[in-house]
Amino acid sequence: MSAQFKNRLSIGPRAGVNFSNVDRENTSGSTGLVLGLTSTYSFNQSSGLTIDALYSAEGYEEGSRDVDPTFLRVPVFYNIFFGQLGGDLRPKIYVGAAPGFLLGAEENGVEVNSGYNNLVFDLAAGAGFNYRLASRVWLNTDARLGLGLTSFREASDDYKNLTIQITLGVAYGI
Repeated sequence: MSAQFKNRLSIGPRAGVNFSNVDRENTSGSTGLVLGLTSTYSFNQSSGLTIDALYSAEGYEEGSRDVDPTFLRVPVFYNIFFGQLGGDLRPKIYVGAAPGFLLGAEENGVEVNSGYNNLVFDLAAGAGFNYRLASRVWLNTDARLGLGLTSFREASDDYKNLTIQITLGVAYGI
């Protein structure tokens, strides 16, 4: 049974940047940190499942308000890989859901304790590649687009996230 799972699971750190906004007029975007862990299980040569746990700083500016919510994002993606399993370069595309658990929010640098939903859902898709650095060690590059399905503001449906996320990671095969 252990031979069945050999070289199919990888896990490691991931870090990058979010470019986020909301789907409202007269807002401008915000840039924030994304940092956490990634894991991928390859079902076969051409498909797999990725689950991440990411600290995600998102936000927007509207007039004189600078709004900065942070989330624990736990995206789950179905991957389609190109190239050979175990090959040096593995391009990929993927789609899935990216639920976010609110960790906190600030408006103009002041912590806000109410007015935000504790759980949000995004539909997300992306592309990237995995490049072999050494035996069972991979450099992961990703560009993702997240489209909010739910608003992170309690009183309005008008505050759905729009996020572009660029990340690098190193995954270790186990």
